[in-house]
Order: sequence, then C-alpha cells, then structure tokens
Amino acid sequence: MKKIDLHMHTISTISDSHFEFSLEKLKEYVELAELDAIAITNHDIFDLAQFNEICEALNCVVFPGIEINLSAGHLLLISENHDLEDFQLKATEVAKKVVAIGDSINVDDLMRIFGNLNNYLLIPHYEKKPSLHTETIKRLKDVISAGEVDSPKKFVRMSKDETELTPVIFSDMRFYVGMTKFPTRQT
Repeated sequence: MKKIDLHMHTISTISDSHFEFSLEKLKEYVELAELDAIAITNHDIFDLAQFNEICEALNCVVFPGIEINLSAGHLLLISENHDLEDFQLKATEVAKKVVAIGDSINVDDLMRIFGNLNNYLLIPHYEKKPSLHTETIKRLKDVISAGEVDSPKKFVRMSKDETELTPVIFSDMRFYVGMTKFPTRQT
C-alpha cells in the first residue's frame, strides 16, 4: 500500500493567509510521515522552478498540480511528470482569470484550458468547504477520480456508501518557517 498526500501548498496566494514557504519543513514532513508521493497544489498557480527544486530535494514522487477555484468551489487537478512547460502555460491561463478573492473559472474554461481532462487526476472538494456544486460534479462525473473530505469521520462514512465519490483525505498544509506540528491526514 502507498501513502500519499496530494494536497499541499508552497506559495502564498490571494486564497491563503501569508506564509513563508520552508522546503526543509516540507522535507521533514515527507520523511516523518513516510510518504510515497505528494502533489504540489497551490491555489490557481504553478511555479515550475520551485516544483523542480522540490523534486530535487525530496525522496518521493512529486506530482505537479493546481488547486483551481472552479465555479465557487475548489478542484485539485494533478498532472503527470512530463511536459511540465505545457502544464505551466495552462496554469498561467488559470492565474490570469483568478486575480481577486471570489474569482473562479467555470467548467467550459477548465475544458478549454486543459483539453482532455482524462489526462489529469481530478479531485473536487466534496465533503470539504468550499465544495463544488452538485451540478458541477455531475458535469465532470466521468473524469472525477475521487472526492476530498476534511475529516476521518467523513472518510469512513463515505467509504461505506457506494453512491458517494471515493473519499480521500489530505493535509491541505502550508509548510512554513517555524512550523512545529505536522498533519496526520494522508490517504
């Protein structure tokens, strides 16, 4: 079995409280939690230079991703580790549309920017705020891989209900200088 955390932040954006990223704290977390894979999923941006620095520093698989403000909810979009320059360009298109608090893209924008969504792992906030609306989830149901929840209780409840999305739980952490406690939420 593999242990993963596919939701973590390394850049402070308009959707975050300010923090100063610490690569050493991220590295410490990955080692202590014994993670096999992570994804960097900053809000509406992707920084290829920082991503490459993180990949070089960590001893686990690191996937490129972005947490997109989509139709008033959040969607994790995670890519594979190839053609990263193209992924950077697509993330930049999202960043140009989400410039202020409350901005988001819609499903048509998402499909236009990223093309074939089957090429990505799509994980909406599901039982976690801000959740994607039911209509948005229905529209993307064929390409959604799982639904992110915010508590072990929701994870257990949803895993027993075949009508729900497959639940996943991640840290949604910001790794900052001076950090002393690490999350225990990984899938």
